[in-house]
Amino acid sequence: MKYLVVLITLLCSINSLFANDLEAVLKAKKLRVAVDTTYPPMEFESNDGKVIGLDVDLAREIAKALKVEVEFIVMPWDGILAGLTSNRYDVIMSSMNITDERKQQVNFVPYMMMGQVFVIKKGGKPIKTQRDLAGRVVAVQADTTSFNALENFKKAGIDIKEIKAFKGATETFSAVKSNQADSIITDEAVGQYYSSLDVKTFVVSGEAIKPETIGIAVKKSDKQLLHALEEAVKTIKANGTYTKVYKQWLKVAPKL
Repeated sequence: MKYLVVLITLLCSINSLFANDLEAVLKAKKLRVAVDTTYPPMEFESNDGKVIGLDVDLAREIAKALKVEVEFIVMPWDGILAGLTSNRYDVIMSSMNITDERKQQVNFVPYMMMGQVFVIKKGGKPIKTQRDLAGRVVAVQADTTSFNALENFKKAGIDIKEIKAFKGATETFSAVKSNQADSIITDEAVGQYYSSLDVKTFVVSGEAIKPETIGIAVKKSDKQLLHALEEAVKTIKANGTYTKVYKQWLKVAPKL
């Protein structure tokens, strides 16, 4: 009987632990969302210092579905996963591709599909496929699936002259503009956005990586919050809010 009581107590404690993550968010009436604001139009800072972007607006709508406010916490990309696992915030919603390696650290709520593109200087030699990267200097944001793809291209025998990794996406475009690099690999939305801002300098040259799934990262222990976010994403997709926000930023309808 003694061992049975201990077992029941332990199980109750575990269930309570899994429930507390959502309860804490609801009690605080706030969802703390980490973003790396170097990635327009997905997440960036306006001229007056406000956090804006597609992911930012979607996070606000998800928070509304949970009936809480949202607080954005700006983090550098190279420390963003560590900040989640150390409880600095509740989730990451910052254009994070779902990969097997990341799934070992956190759980994900899928919410978007996004491909990646090559961006070059206007008038430059086009890059249509990965084979065209031979002999080129390529700028990329560090610790991203774009960086991993470049590493894999090299392993596959493509003679990339140099991979220049930067902390933020903004720096990769500066590198190409100043002739420090010949090309960029980045998410399609980011490539299209920067190209539209400076049509005299940048052009999207070709598809680098076919669309992959992007997800909201949640701590492994936060089972109830994970489920609540899954339901919230379903809600904003079903009621048309997701499509409205997506089209406002990217000017095309999403593939739901």
